[in-house]
Amino acid sequence: MAAKYYCCTNCEEERSVEIDADFYCKTCLKYFCRRCINSHRQHGRWFYKKSPYGKDKIRKWPLSKKMETSLLTCDIHKIEQLTMYCPDHSQLCCSRCVELNHR
Repeated sequence: MAAKYYCCTNCEEERSVEIDADFYCKTCLKYFCRRCINSHRQHGRWFYKKSPYGKDKIRKWPLSKKMETSLLTCDIHKIEQLTMYCPDHSQLCCSRCVELNHR
């Protein structure tokens, strides 16, 4: 199962369920699935014609916390965060990688 980096904010907060987001509302700074975006529209929270962005404009979506965490986590030591850069190997490293491979 693929990781869900963009999850519907409402589904996560209200139902504790991870549903793939299909839209991002730059006005509300939230992600929405198809079900929740309809509710969002009906409650008059759609203020601008250019918001929300669908998946066709995903490059305009901000980096989600899950994606940020994934990008900053060491591929080798899954629970460690990347905190250092090794100029000799041109590589981001966690503290355990530094101890083992980058002295």
